[in-house]
Amino acid sequence: MESAEALLIKAARLDSNACILKKDVAGVAKYWLQDFVQIAGDGSHTTGKTQLIKDWKYMFSQSSPVFERLPNEITISDRGDLAWEQGTWNYKTAPYRGNYAAMWKKVNGRWLTQSELYVSLD
Repeated sequence: MESAEALLIKAARLDSNACILKKDVAGVAKYWLQDFVQIAGDGSHTTGKTQLIKDWKYMFSQSSPVFERLPNEITISDRGDLAWEQGTWNYKTAPYRGNYAAMWKKVNGRWLTQSELYVSLD
C-alpha cells in the first residue's frame, strides 16, 4: 500500500501530465524547484526553471507533443523530505518511450521536483 506522501507525489505527476495535454507550461512548471534539472531522453540537459519554461513554451508553440510519465514506484526517505520516483514515459503522438526517474523535495509542506532523468528506449 502506498503512503499518503507517495499518493501526493503521484497526484502531482498525474496533474502535470494533464497540464501537458493542455499545453499548460505554468501548470507543469509549478512542480519544479528554481534550480530544477532535466535530462532528456537523448542525454541533453537543461538547468533552471526559468530556462525550462522558455524551452517548453517554444516546444509547445512548434508542435504538439503529447507525452506522459507513469510512475511505477515512489519511495519516501526516512526523514520524509525527499522522494525517489521511477517509472515509464511515452509519447502518445510519436513512437518514443523509455524510463525515467525523478527526485522530489518537500518544501514548505509541498512536493516539488529537483531533477528528472529520461532515457529513450525506442
